[in-house]
Amino acid sequence: MALQPDIPLARHPSVVYRDLAEGGVLLHLESGEYHGVNETGLALWNLLERPSTPEELRAGLEAEVEDAPAQLEQDVQAFLEALQARDLIVVDPA
Repeated sequence: MALQPDIPLARHPSVVYRDLAEGGVLLHLESGEYHGVNETGLALWNLLERPSTPEELRAGLEAEVEDAPAQLEQDVQAFLEALQARDLIVVDPA
């Protein structure tokens, strides 16, 4: 499902994470499934500490990444959709 750029997203309350040397791992406590993320994925996950729209997340990541690629918006969208498909985030948490 395509995420709307102006609707907030938040971490699923049943997901915990741990930083690793290069990236991190997310654990969905209800399903017991682990999900690895690279450094960029972990940066996006950290930006989700508070509910944020996909556009806010893209802007936040762009501010953190030197020489952000031209396709950053599409990459962020794809990553967020993958998180949603795995039930790692919630849409419109309010």
